[in-house]
Amino acid sequence: MDAEPYARCTYMFETIMFVLDMKYTFNDIVKEVSVGFNHLNLGSFDLRYSFPGYKSCVLSSDMDVKLMFRCMFDFKLNSIDILVRDSNGSTILVPYCGGSSSSTSATTSLDDVSCASSCLSVGSSNIIDASEYLGCYRPEAPKSYLTHECFLFKYTRNNSSRVIAECAKRYSDGCQWSIRALKNKVNGFFYIKKLNNVHTCKGVLRQQKSKLLGSHVVKSETANELKSNPQLKPKEIVSRFKHSFGLDVSYRTAWYGKELARKAVHGHDGDSYSQLLWYRDAILSSNPGSYCILETDPLSNRFERFFICFSSCIEGFKSCIPLLFVDAAHLKSKYKGFMLCATGKNGNQEFFPFAFAVVDFENHVIWDWFFDHLYNILSLQGRNVTFVTDRHSGLLNAVARVFPDSPHSYCYYHLKENVRGVYRKQSGNYFVDKIVEEFMKVAYSPTLASYNFNLHNLKKEGGPPIEEFLRSLPLEKWCNAFFKGNRLKGTVKVMENMSERKVACKRLTTILCPPMEALLKKSMDIGRHWAVSMSSETVFEVHSDKLVAVDLGNNTCSCPQWQINSFLCSHALAAIQKVGVEPMYSYIEPFYTCQSYMDSYAHDIHPIPNMEKFYEDAASSTSVVKPPLVRRSSGRPKSVRMKSAAEGGTRRLIKCGRCGELGRHNKITCTAPI
Repeated sequence: MDAEPYARCTYMFETIMFVLDMKYTFNDIVKEVSVGFNHLNLGSFDLRYSFPGYKSCVLSSDMDVKLMFRCMFDFKLNSIDILVRDSNGSTILVPYCGGSSSSTSATTSLDDVSCASSCLSVGSSNIIDASEYLGCYRPEAPKSYLTHECFLFKYTRNNSSRVIAECAKRYSDGCQWSIRALKNKVNGFFYIKKLNNVHTCKGVLRQQKSKLLGSHVVKSETANELKSNPQLKPKEIVSRFKHSFGLDVSYRTAWYGKELARKAVHGHDGDSYSQLLWYRDAILSSNPGSYCILETDPLSNRFERFFICFSSCIEGFKSCIPLLFVDAAHLKSKYKGFMLCATGKNGNQEFFPFAFAVVDFENHVIWDWFFDHLYNILSLQGRNVTFVTDRHSGLLNAVARVFPDSPHSYCYYHLKENVRGVYRKQSGNYFVDKIVEEFMKVAYSPTLASYNFNLHNLKKEGGPPIEEFLRSLPLEKWCNAFFKGNRLKGTVKVMENMSERKVACKRLTTILCPPMEALLKKSMDIGRHWAVSMSSETVFEVHSDKLVAVDLGNNTCSCPQWQINSFLCSHALAAIQKVGVEPMYSYIEPFYTCQSYMDSYAHDIHPIPNMEKFYEDAASSTSVVKPPLVRRSSGRPKSVRMKSAAEGGTRRLIKCGRCGELGRHNKITCTAPI
């Protein structure tokens, strides 16, 4: 912007102008408005501003002021229109214009046309004479528009530049009620030029369904609540209109009205992509040491992928268990995509957010890219991290390529769902649950002997289907007896969670985290009555149900739960109490202690203070990230993701046009003899 920007403030039929300083806060603008309009008191009015495509934007805080300046910068505007409204939220402003008592003038915003149209159909007991509007604001709550006996009207002209309406009984009863409004090309608001607000006809009984009750009325009623409750559902909106107004709203109208309200409150989905460059730089400046990578298509500059790992997560993970759960989730926004997450676990057995990425696809290239960035972070910590994932081929190849020496285990939850998928729709739930139980016994088998025993029982119960399923599973990826690493007892609001846990961990008084302290006490009680024989200074024989050898020097037990879980088993605790020289806590990994738990949350995620990108001279088109190109799927959007066959999902059977059988082939691929 070459010249100094300025604002045009309109209140009723008065307009003032003042120069906008880029350092202005919300209070500065309010003071300018109060000084310009002498009869306005501080706190008695609200402010709205407009720019192309958005006619009524809230201006109520310093952040709104920053966003207003940002919009001026993006749209290359040198001026902005600000509408001053009473704090009671009036939408129809009708000052005296010197005409007859039945002809007045008013102004209303384009976004409130639906609400204004409804207010013209008021009950006979609520008829408002035009003289009551003169020289003052007249707010009309939407509920008063939609109750009691109503007068219907119809549009004779209704387009983007003018609205003309008259009473529906103009020709049958001779009613002269009418309204005429024209759009102001400067600020995009409609001004009522003529209003005959006297009905001479009889009203009609209000029905439960109204043509005037469209999505824009739903938007005006739900916009404020959507700020505090983003998860508001269309069913709740339908129920609320029925309870509050006694009107029936269709699900589609409620859904579309909610979408309009969401766009008005949070902006369009595509606009957020243009802020990614600023957001990346803001993260790096407000959280030094963070790892943040944004990649776009070099030709079209469209979004491709975005990787984020905050510095506090990097430092906090050093005090967590060396374990990462990696998975992907579908995004349900307009532009779809996937979110890839790497989540750790702290000593208190809670999930610890580590890194995440937003990508356009999930394939081998994307997973290689994600793990390459994980390696850039984890390689500096010098720890051997165990990875737990599902069996997506891209995940398996990426872990083996980037972290060839790190232990890699399959997620038991996905494996259990895979086992259920083997027998789905073939057996009863009791039988399937029994097979899953036997499968988990094999997975948790700590020794080769127990593995063979449990495997025999599983094959006996499951038969050929489970045998075929087990052939595709490498033993070292899912069975404890063959797993080469430690499973470590493993099975946002990121900033808020870390802050809450930071406060909670300061109240802990034990040496270990509460879940681990309870497990330690339970294990001690189990081995309290066992006899222990000393073989050497560090090697002991524990007489439990079976004879077990414990080596305190190498931190091993022949059971071998100590090595699998990286936590003392009952046999090791019995041997340690036999010696009684060193405290048992010295044999426990440090990340299970309360001190490590506190260290993992010692670093804060600093919030993004404000938007200052408009100070930079970077308005070239190549510096703006564009949203990815997506094609809208046909039909109604699905609310539940279809499960893959590996997750136990069922595939739809099709009827062959050649043989007439149901299956997974058609008449082209059919091989059945006829």
